[in-house]
Amino acid sequence: MYRHEQVSTTDLPVKLIVHTEYLESQNVLRHWHQALEIDYIIRGDAEFVVSGQKITATSDDIIVINPNEIHSVQPLKTMNHTLSLTFLFPYEFLQQEWDAMGDCWFKISNNSLQVNLLKQTLFNYYKNSQTDRVEQKFLLKSDIYLILYDLFHYFLENKSKMIDLPAVPTLHKLAGVIDFINEHSTEELSMTQIAQYVHLSEGYLSRIFMQQMGVGVMEYVNLIRLKNAFEILTNTEKDIETISDSVGFANVKSFRRLFTKVYQTTPGKYRNNLKGQ
Repeated sequence: MYRHEQVSTTDLPVKLIVHTEYLESQNVLRHWHQALEIDYIIRGDAEFVVSGQKITATSDDIIVINPNEIHSVQPLKTMNHTLSLTFLFPYEFLQQEWDAMGDCWFKISNNSLQVNLLKQTLFNYYKNSQTDRVEQKFLLKSDIYLILYDLFHYFLENKSKMIDLPAVPTLHKLAGVIDFINEHSTEELSMTQIAQYVHLSEGYLSRIFMQQMGVGVMEYVNLIRLKNAFEILTNTEKDIETISDSVGFANVKSFRRLFTKVYQTTPGKYRNNLKGQ
């Protein structure tokens, strides 16, 4: 969930991501996807930025992110027994089930009585997904349609009647930029090279990227490198210098400086703390 995602599923028309424990202390960079996203924070705290609006979510909160809304997530603190669920419903599936999906917008108030029904259905899906019963697939399919029933029955808004609809930008140009950065982040990249690839002037690219993503282009390049380095750091025993070089940082000093800025500790100390967990 770090960029423009192509959301894929298995034979079930939903993707569930379960967030737990220590590794969830990493931030999720601004990104978007066409899928409808529902985040249920069962235990924990996080700050979302959705279409430019900051939303602080605490235990037992639900956040709905509509298709193509740019969003990011930053856990506010690491706690034991953190549990958060992210559900992704591919847009094609929703459109197939609801012809007027293009006119739909979902708004949820965590103070409403109806939201408790949705929470229970989401948790049931999670609970059923943890079993290996023979009939599990049928239970999950049933839960999926119960979730959709709650969404469409209680929380559906018509875009044409909304006066506070967030501005969802046209993202096809940024998609090309981000795809290029992800594909070439291990290489030496420059602003000129990126702008030439997408046939935009450096000034225009810099301006629209900052407006939509909240960071500069080259800062985003290094954040992608940092995300890749984090995955290697927490899943292998490779040394810090090798990790820094493999993900594209100019030198290990730059890697350590950015890592410390984002995670408030050095890469080496982070790895040691992780082993202690």
